[in-house]
Amino acid sequence: MDFKKEAARIASTIVDDNTSVGLGDGSTVRLLAEYLIDRMNTGLEVRLYTSSLQTLEFLRRREVLVNDISGTDTLDIYFDGCDQIDDRLNALKSGSGIHTMEKLLASMAKKFVIMGDDSKFVERLSPKFPLVLEVLPLAIAYVQRIMLSLYPESNLAIRISPEQEDKPVLTRNGNLLLDCWFDKWPDLEVLQAQCKKITGTVEISLFYQLVHEAIIAGQDGVSRYERRNGRIHLLQTI
Repeated sequence: MDFKKEAARIASTIVDDNTSVGLGDGSTVRLLAEYLIDRMNTGLEVRLYTSSLQTLEFLRRREVLVNDISGTDTLDIYFDGCDQIDDRLNALKSGSGIHTMEKLLASMAKKFVIMGDDSKFVERLSPKFPLVLEVLPLAIAYVQRIMLSLYPESNLAIRISPEQEDKPVLTRNGNLLLDCWFDKWPDLEVLQAQCKKITGTVEISLFYQLVHEAIIAGQDGVSRYERRNGRIHLLQTI
């Protein structure tokens, strides 16, 4: 069984007619897009938005209209993948480096849904993934100093482009990405609060208490988890 494909298939079934739908980045999102296109070809009416240039290009190649996110202030639902998601539905989205755009759409959405296979669903976030800060270029030295004062055991590195040796990655906003590695993840609530207060930090790749639902596919089927009244509930396993 293709777990990502199963997660995407189930996710496609919760999209209602005449709604605004946001799509993030990654292979599972593109699988979801294929299912949605099939439904659109048989009558589903949705307004699509995306946080990802790769997903935008994917949809345009299929001649699907993608709306400008600056033209709206709310979405009915937003789907994305993740590096990991813990059993409290706190997600980490560090790999692509577009977490500021992703978090914008996630924050605008009435429902934010993470999709993935069960290898990404963990009790506690793993230190094999960094926390990533999007940082204003002029503030990079300052942000590094403050982060090291808060977390002296952390290892910090400005992300370097694999295509352009020795040149830093620049985000769509023209900012730098600062990868912060921990031997063990700090308390997430404290980490969220401290990082968000550092002047010059645009956003961080920790999605703390933002996810409303997770659709996780594994050998035992596809499970849907929901955050409700501050608690995580298993909705169903299909």
